Amino acid sequence: MKIKLIALDLDGTTLLNDHKSISERTKNVLIKAAKQNILVVPTSGRILTVLPQAVLSVPGIQYAITSNGSLAYQLKDKKVIYSNYIPKEKALQLLRLLPESSWIEVWSEGNIYIENRLINKKNEYPQNPFHLEVLKKIGVPVNGSLRDPELLPERIEKINLPTFPDAYCKTLQQKFYKDSRFSILQTQHGFEIMNAVSTKAQGLHGFCDWLKKNGTTLKKENIMAIGDSENDIEMLTECGIGIAMGNAPESVRKAADNTTDTNTKDGAALAIEKYALANTKVQ
Repeated sequence: MKIKLIALDLDGTTLLNDHKSISERTKNVLIKAAKQNILVVPTSGRILTVLPQAVLSVPGIQYAITSNGSLAYQLKDKKVIYSNYIPKEKALQLLRLLPESSWIEVWSEGNIYIENRLINKKNEYPQNPFHLEVLKKIGVPVNGSLRDPELLPERIEKINLPTFPDAYCKTLQQKFYKDSRFSILQTQHGFEIMNAVSTKAQGLHGFCDWLKKNGTTLKKENIMAIGDSENDIEMLTECGIGIAMGNAPESVRKAADNTTDTNTKDGAALAIEKYALANTKVQ
């Protein structure tokens, strides 16, 4: 089995715990893979504009799958080569069902749209410090309600509810988990909502379809995926070989074919060496 594409999760997998950097060993392994004509494709829940430079600057990385599989890009010109946006009318229907007090973010075309009233009250909402850094970088304040069709952007990649009131969690699950119009991912304190069938696996399928149209056909057995989170499970199970990180929860490790070391101990690099680089050791 020859690996020709590696779908590579970022946070908790490729990146160290600062969510920004990669080890020298991991960098060298990614360069080695690219030199062997293996497509290394960052496959992340992140939006394009916050993909880490430490990964994007690795020679040979040409593509990325973002927003949990909603989009795939050709990086050199930021060209969208696959998309599964949430239609605006569908997004409005969902937003109007959420409690008025909800912290709502609408991710669209490299920006995160958020109501000004929420930004002014951000201390009332528990937030991950790294997420607040992201909002400072690409947050777009909206003077009004995102439930207003005039203020809601058109190309919606994801609706993020990073800090959702516990009292409403069960209600949201009941309303939307069985709703085939959306893909819903539960996070530590909230939810991420994408259009129907948007998963990292589906984004990978869309990307491979684009490759096929452009002359490169890949079989399932040619694809390797590495990840650590629940949103990686589909791509771990649908690829030729799926590798869970040592820091992944049990549900992810059970879904994968094999488990490697943790993200702080070069687990992704070790897996790529073992399964993709024909036992070529990279120091």
